[in-house]
Amino acid sequence: MSILLASQCRAARAMLGLSQKELAQKAEVGSRTLADFETGTRSPHPRTLKAIRETLCSLGIVFLDAEGGLGPGLRLDCEKSFTTIFPPDMELATLFTPEE
Repeated sequence: MSILLASQCRAARAMLGLSQKELAQKAEVGSRTLADFETGTRSPHPRTLKAIRETLCSLGIVFLDAEGGLGPGLRLDCEKSFTTIFPPDMELATLFTPEE
């Protein structure tokens, strides 16, 4: 099994609200490398894929193995990802205040 699929990478970034550039910086990989991987232009070195996957895990992504006829996937660890998506100093009440 692959360390990381391009589709998992794109989905994880979307779940976390990260751009390719932001993820590349956090994983300490080239932004062009990440972009090329996600579009299928090239396959990065396994250690690069491992760095991307480990970064996504540290931000709250949980990778799921294929099972029962379903392909591999991912989900969000809400406790880990909450501070990634919402900074600690953010007033949560502002998220639920209706717009005027």
